[in-house]
Amino acid sequence: MTCLVGCAPKPQPISDASQRNALALLMASRVEIVEPFTRVKSFDEDATPDGIELLLQAVNALDNPGLMIAGHVRAELFEYIPASADHKGRRLEHWSIELATEQQQRTHWNAMTQMYEFRLAIDPERIPPAEKYVLAVTYSSPIGERLTDECTVSYRDSSLSGTRRPGIR
Repeated sequence: MTCLVGCAPKPQPISDASQRNALALLMASRVEIVEPFTRVKSFDEDATPDGIELLLQAVNALDNPGLMIAGHVRAELFEYIPASADHKGRRLEHWSIELATEQQQRTHWNAMTQMYEFRLAIDPERIPPAEKYVLAVTYSSPIGERLTDECTVSYRDSSLSGTRRPGIR
């Protein structure tokens, strides 16, 4: 039997709404900062914390976590404002993380936990001392979708508490 070159069908662009909806079931519908593993931490194992270890997972519309994502992640650290509906105060620090290449994926993806791990370095001289901060994450996909999450980071006991505020922008 002979197969002619070029006999395979060419992929068609996704134009049908039902095809887009089917793909949307498997794509990330939200990102979540994973508690309690996201915490203030010392990266050089001394007693002084010098950053935040951020664990992030993507979840699809069927509530399945552990998705790999491509695009851009922006993490931001804000002052914590007590007794306020929105606890975010002044922005203290921000980090920009690309997840566009194989090397970037390998650097941040943990296959065992099925989560992204980011080490966000902090200069203690630039961050005012406080008991709590707000950590916010925005994921921007290559097709323009934005997914967000935030949580309160406690500096004293290096754990997370407070109200989550996930969303889509």
